[in-house]
Amino acid sequence: MDTTAIVEREIPHSQFYVVPLADFHIGTSACALDVIQGYIDWIASHENAYTILNGDLMNCATKGSTPELFDDLIRPDDAYIKLRIMLMPIKDKVLMVTRGGHEEHIYRAVGTDYMARLAYDLGDVPYRPDGGMVIVYVPRRLADTHRVAFRFYATHGWGGARTIGAKVKKVEDLAVAVDADVYILSHDHTQNIHRFNILIPSSRHDRQKILRLVPHRKLLVNTGGFLKYDGYVARKGYSPQDLGTPRIRCEVKKTKQDGYYKDLHGSI
Repeated sequence: MDTTAIVEREIPHSQFYVVPLADFHIGTSACALDVIQGYIDWIASHENAYTILNGDLMNCATKGSTPELFDDLIRPDDAYIKLRIMLMPIKDKVLMVTRGGHEEHIYRAVGTDYMARLAYDLGDVPYRPDGGMVIVYVPRRLADTHRVAFRFYATHGWGGARTIGAKVKKVEDLAVAVDADVYILSHDHTQNIHRFNILIPSSRHDRQKILRLVPHRKLLVNTGGFLKYDGYVARKGYSPQDLGTPRIRCEVKKTKQDGYYKDLHGSI
């Protein structure tokens, strides 16, 4: 799969939400299924809400994995069926699917790619196992002759990190590698939103016919997890975290001086 191939999606909303979902770990006894269902229900009930599925949706425990095989409630095939059924109500709202470390473990062991199957079963959703970019276009009329594009880059994540600073540093490293508006990183089970501004050329000349540099916000998002404090999380002494994931709000706004701009916000 070509990681550089950009996923493009046109939507009819000038304001929309992206709620990235990752780290369900369906199959383990510590999985908070009720919390997961709450997020899926929220996305399904809001016309302008979308999601990116960013890996570790299944636990995929084996004899050689960090998660304990005998702590899992069900087999990987049954976990997959449960996952697919839960996600079907929002299948048209999934922008992209990636693969997490747990699904990677199964793929490397036996060549079965559950996330590729999920992407196909949800309606041939774009699949980028190692991560990729999604460009969401809003209606052209909202920005004069310009078609405004919001760029999201998501990958599951890597390595271990215990402190908030180390987890945020990973997303900052990702922002050095790729140019996007929103960066989405999972894996660490810790919700966090960080933002910084860069200067970019304004979308139009001002009254003095001068093109100016104006601030442009970038959003760095660490998604959360859906594991209760149990199993290897407790055994390794990780800090217990709030269950859930951040919500990203994107909106096109206009000013007389600078023309349109992309307004980005995140909430936990």
